[in-house]
Parts: sequence; structure tokens; C-alpha cells
Amino acid sequence: MNYLKLLLIHTQCTCLELFRQPMYLVSTVLFPSMFFWFFGIPNAKETGSIAILTASFSAFAVLSVVLFQFAVGIAQEKDSSWYYYVKSLPYPRGLQLGSRLLAGLLFSALGIGGVIATALIFSDLKIQDILWFSFIAKVYLGSIPFALMGICIGLSVNSRTVLPMANLIYLPLSFAGGLWMPPNILPKVVQDISIYLPTRMYGEILWADVLKTSVEVKNMYGLAAYGVVFLSLALVLFYRVQEKNFK
Repeated sequence: MNYLKLLLIHTQCTCLELFRQPMYLVSTVLFPSMFFWFFGIPNAKETGSIAILTASFSAFAVLSVVLFQFAVGIAQEKDSSWYYYVKSLPYPRGLQLGSRLLAGLLFSALGIGGVIATALIFSDLKIQDILWFSFIAKVYLGSIPFALMGICIGLSVNSRTVLPMANLIYLPLSFAGGLWMPPNILPKVVQDISIYLPTRMYGEILWADVLKTSVEVKNMYGLAAYGVVFLSLALVLFYRVQEKNFK
């Protein structure tokens, strides 16, 4: 059986497992749209603000998927006997991570679709107001550092502590990065910290896209630097786990 077929089968099983968890679906797919509907749309009073908020909550939806998909999923899988059984099988390297990535793409698409549908139905946003291909591409590319962050969390903690740990990282980063409200109305001390956060850089890239303005290079370089740091840390943690469990 070739790698692609194995990958698709493994992805199907991963998606089926996640679809059977109602709380996961609510928290990653429905919650961003509900939060956007309750708190985002009523505050969109200026021209262009609804497009900015749509971008912000799309990023928030992707973050909820990639962080929890990788952090919680990997930590729980790592602590189960199934993990050791699967590792003993003669399957290609990277199969589990690849299937988790594809499942993350699917659930991220559902989350983004929910936010966009909410904006189109309950606000004056029009389909033609946003360059969707460019926007979706930047949403996914910008989420890579956060997926790597989720992998680092999942590899470094156990299944009992991963959920509170993920929330302690995910919620403050979303708030301080300006994904829930414009950065200029955040408390002054938070504004000073915000510009150095990956969520703020992610938001700035998406806001520039929906407003059709140029992206500041420092935000792209900054997000890429976070990606390199998390990738390096993920590799170190991965080999440490491998060495500890499969000597």
C-alpha cells in the first residue's frame, strides 16, 4: 500500500475520531463563530471594521484548531498504549503527523467557513469585499508557527495537564494579539507587549490583506522567526520523546 493511500486512511480515522467528540467540534468549529456573532459584529461600526473582525476571528478559529488538534491530540495519544502499538508497526515516518495536519486543515476550513458565513449573513460584508484566495492562503501559511507551537506543547506535557496548559497559552495570546478587539483599545501595558506576540503579527498580516494595504515586512519576518524557533524546539522534544520511550 503506497504512502498516499495510507495517509488518506489514517486521516479518515483521525477525522472520524474527532467528529465523535462533540465538545471538540463546539470549541473549535462553533465557538469562534458564536463569539464573533455575540461580540464582534455588534462592535463593527466603522467602515472596514467588519472585514478586519472577520479576519481576526478567522485567525482565532484556526488557532483553536491547530493548537488543540496538535497539543491535546499529541499529548493524549502519547500517553496511550495505542501510541506504542502504532509505533511498533512498519509504517512510513511522518504518517501520524501528516494525517493530523490534513485533519487540522479540514477542521480549520470548517471554523473559517463558520466565521465567514456569520459575517455574510449578519453584517454588511459582501463576497467581493475580500480577496478570498489571498486571504485563505495567508490564514493557512500564518498558522504554521502555531501548529508547531501546539506540537511542542503536546510533546512536553502529559494528557492531564495539556488542556489547561493549551488554554493558558491560547486565550491570552488571542486577547493580547488583538484578535478579539482592536489592539489600540487594549490596556497600555498589553499594547506594549502585543507587538512582539506571534498572534499580533498574524493579525497584522491578515488585516493588511482584507484592507488591501501593504504588509509590513517585520511582521512576516517575525512570524517566520517564531516558526523556526518552534520547529527547532519541536524536533528536540520529538527526539527526546523517542529516546525516552523507544530506547
